[in-house]
Amino acid sequence: MQSFKHFTAEGNVYKMKPSYFLPIALIIFLPLLSYLILREGKYPVIGWLLLAFAALGFAGMISRSLVIDLNNREIRAKAALLRPAVRIPLSDFQSFELHQLKQGLFTTNTSLNICYLKDGKTKRALIAQGVTTRAMQRILNEIDEIISNHDRQR
Repeated sequence: MQSFKHFTAEGNVYKMKPSYFLPIALIIFLPLLSYLILREGKYPVIGWLLLAFAALGFAGMISRSLVIDLNNREIRAKAALLRPAVRIPLSDFQSFELHQLKQGLFTTNTSLNICYLKDGKTKRALIAQGVTTRAMQRILNEIDEIISNHDRQR
């Protein structure tokens, strides 16, 4: 049994380890900024909005998940707080997409999406998000290795 950097294995079920760096940085920064704004007393609504965004960020961090279930031959991805989890059978899987958002010279967001067929139409679901392309490529390589190793064993 090989070990993966981004996934934990429980039999034939692989769960992606959560990435806490960016959400925790925001969850710490927003309340501190809110405190400074509320202490000043000029714009209390903005201070309370920042606290609400921090709470939503924390709830979103807890709800994110990616599970590759090779027993049921499916991928389950939940990337947003209010959206339900997406179940993608491996037979409907088409490809992966890597999107990069840049502002000038700086990369501000990189997302890894999975493309699949549903009712004859191509759909996309977010499975991972980060700042660097290298991190998303490593996650993609591990997903590919998990799926291809299972296919070879069959």
